[in-house]
Amino acid sequence: MIPEKPLADTSSHGKFSRQIKRIVVRCAAALGISGITALGIFYAANWQALRHLPELAKAQVVHERVKWTAINHVSPWFQKALIATEDRSFYTNWGISFQGIARAALVDLQTGHFTQGGSTITQQLIRDLMLSPAKTIPRKVSGILLSLMATNLYSKNQIFTMFVNEVYLGDHAYGIGQAAQSYFDLSASRLNLPESALLAGLPQAPSAYDPLVHFRLAKQRQWEVLNSMVQDHVITRKQALQAYHAPLPLK
Repeated sequence: MIPEKPLADTSSHGKFSRQIKRIVVRCAAALGISGITALGIFYAANWQALRHLPELAKAQVVHERVKWTAINHVSPWFQKALIATEDRSFYTNWGISFQGIARAALVDLQTGHFTQGGSTITQQLIRDLMLSPAKTIPRKVSGILLSLMATNLYSKNQIFTMFVNEVYLGDHAYGIGQAAQSYFDLSASRLNLPESALLAGLPQAPSAYDPLVHFRLAKQRQWEVLNSMVQDHVITRKQALQAYHAPLPLK
């Protein structure tokens, strides 16, 4: 027996379903085109400014009357401590951390406020030099897009060098060169593990963790940094304990 051909769905319900599908497809296409157009406009509006990011970083240093510190003149201990604390996937990420963004978004939704940062070193650099510190959705989206663009434009060493020179580390100290001098009367290259761990904990809250004012809180933060380094297998637990109990020759 030859099977009968299925009858076309001529019911009003079938026609309505097809209309809905066409509307959904058209809306999706329109949104896609709008999104691509918006990204293109954003890219064109910010690309030139982003190409001058090194000049912006150096202008910040000049404004604060401090010297630029080359990355090979920064203690390896400080570099490792900062990455373990602020952005452990720095050398492999695209300028943003999807895990950090998701975690921050979850906490923000639970609290109803923008309480979490989830920012990478690249995002912090972009925020400091190109954006306002206001925690708004447009600013966060701009920061994400600019960080992706910056990662495509600059090497990781360039981004890291800019960050360690412009980041505020409390006690009127901008950049690791001035901070090492202000706190320990040392050059950035001579910082040891205890000193590096202390300074690497400051970007999160420079005033709250200022060791000259809040020494106990600064030590707690130093221990958090040392623990992060242990978790990243940069140092051993024994080295962390020794560094924590080592004297800090603050000025």
